[in-house]
Amino acid sequence: MYTLKSMFVMLMCSMFLGCVSQQSHERAIEELKLTSQNSAQEVSQLQKEKQAFEETLSAKDATVVQLQEANKDLEAAIEVQEQVKEQQLEALKNEMKTLYSELTGLGNLSGVTPANFSFGLEDDSVDFDDLTQAFKNVRSTLASKLSDYSQLRAQNDQLEESLQKLEARIRHVRAAREAQETKLAKVRNEVQTVGKEIDRITKALEEKFGKSLVVTQHQDRLVLTMLGQVLFESGKAQLTPLGLDIMKQVGEVLATLPNKNIQVEGHTDNNPIYGRLQQQYPTNWELSTARATTVLRYLIEQTGMNPTDFAATGYADTRPAVANNSEEGRAQNRRVEIVLYPERVLQDNNTVATLAP
Repeated sequence: MYTLKSMFVMLMCSMFLGCVSQQSHERAIEELKLTSQNSAQEVSQLQKEKQAFEETLSAKDATVVQLQEANKDLEAAIEVQEQVKEQQLEALKNEMKTLYSELTGLGNLSGVTPANFSFGLEDDSVDFDDLTQAFKNVRSTLASKLSDYSQLRAQNDQLEESLQKLEARIRHVRAAREAQETKLAKVRNEVQTVGKEIDRITKALEEKFGKSLVVTQHQDRLVLTMLGQVLFESGKAQLTPLGLDIMKQVGEVLATLPNKNIQVEGHTDNNPIYGRLQQQYPTNWELSTARATTVLRYLIEQTGMNPTDFAATGYADTRPAVANNSEEGRAQNRRVEIVLYPERVLQDNNTVATLAP
């Protein structure tokens, strides 16, 4: 019984173990299949990675070739740039020499010595950037000098313009002076001519009227002096018959003069006006002016001369010919003078009578 039971147990164990072994075997087969599949996948993946690596390696080789070619091109470009740099450096040196030469020339023109630079133009060790900065400094200094030079030129132009204006003014003044001298010479000649004519008439008048008319030369003017007692009665301003005769002959001479500029001047002694005569002539001013005006009107009306050639002035006793301390002196101061001027003495020709101070 015990044996059967043992056998039964053993059989059951065998069956159980058999079942377990079968299951393990199947599981192992499945695992082997799975492992085989994974290995196939890994092999496929490795093959892909190998192919990709080979492609990458091929691309890398191509890149290396391109880099080598690019490096050659870069080296050639660097060499060209170095040559260009050397050429630019040499060109800058030459331009700096030219600018420095121009700067020196401008300095010589203005008396200013240009600044010396701290580096040598022939020094091959000069850095390119330093040379560029120095070049800028030179150009800046040159621009400043050119500005100064332009200002000097502008000032010089202004001086030239002022000089031309001054020369033109000098020429104008010189021409005006020459014209004035010509005119003055002409007037003097006319005065001399008139003087000779009046001298001739005076001599004739002296025989008839004595010393009633006196002709004198004062620089560039001629003065005809006629005593008041010959032309007028005492305290009167109407010409006497003798005065009319004298003025007629004097007027005939004056009428022949070209470009006449004549002033008639009345003078008195220092005796004041008194009595009933004061009603007509309150002072010697009015009397001297009235007598000058009478002579002027006679010359214009009887000879037909232009009124703008004349002026009349009364001086009263302010310009005595001699002292008024005697009757003879006072008689000489009572006079009418006809003055021939080379220039017009009165600007306002509309005024024919004035009271001169």
